[in-house]
Amino acid sequence: MPAKVSSPPAPADVAFARLNDVCMVLPGTECKLSHGSPSYFVGGKMFLSFVDDHHGDGRLAVWCKQTMAEQKRLVAQDPERFYVPPYVGVKGWLGVRLDHPRTDWIELAILAEAGWASNAPKNVAKLPPRKPAPLLRRPTTDAKVAKVAFARLTKICLALPETTSDTMAGHASYEVGKKTFAYFLDNHHGDEMIVACVRVPKGENFKLAKKDPKRFTLPAYMASKGWLGVRVDLPKVDWEDLAERVGASYRSVAPKRLLTASAGPTRPSRA
Repeated sequence: MPAKVSSPPAPADVAFARLNDVCMVLPGTECKLSHGSPSYFVGGKMFLSFVDDHHGDGRLAVWCKQTMAEQKRLVAQDPERFYVPPYVGVKGWLGVRLDHPRTDWIELAILAEAGWASNAPKNVAKLPPRKPAPLLRRPTTDAKVAKVAFARLTKICLALPETTSDTMAGHASYEVGKKTFAYFLDNHHGDEMIVACVRVPKGENFKLAKKDPKRFTLPAYMASKGWLGVRVDLPKVDWEDLAERVGASYRSVAPKRLLTASAGPTRPSRA
């Protein structure tokens, strides 16, 4: 029997392992997940975050704490490798691409140390370098399962009248009349789940999640607004039930002119 040939590691995994060696030699550094991304802290303050296709921007990069002057200098000097990241860019943080042919890891180590030094307490800053700590496992999901689930949910949603969809970085939303009635979330904020989200009557989502927590979830930020997460990465998924829930969610926001017999399942959902 021929030996199994293992797949080469993904570029993001290779880059993350190398980045970990760069950052974890810095005294007092901890690696923790922040919004689903591995991030590096010293003295309780973050100085660098690893980002992979953040909100579909197509970049494999890090966001590194710098001064505003250094950010402006590097972005102006080489805009192909450096950029102003969202959210934190206004505070001087710098985006550094790890997927560019001219990625310079020595330069990145210098930038990382500068970010670390700006946060490190005096008693920590004086300590000598240390050995890199074990690599933090990056949260992931099964890409094949996600692909099949996404295709199946999309088929259910787009069968409903005048539905449109928008896809970004492993997530998708489904709308009718400019109102969203369903989401597809893959590893949302590093939760390691593949989930279809639908609208349900107020309070029902909390009851269902309590009754069957393996199957139902409360999606971050949206649960208080009546959204329910239905896991579509389990060994057995009740797609008929999910289609009914999608139809009910659709009808809760669709224009009245679309609420006909063709607007989807009308049977009550089975909890």
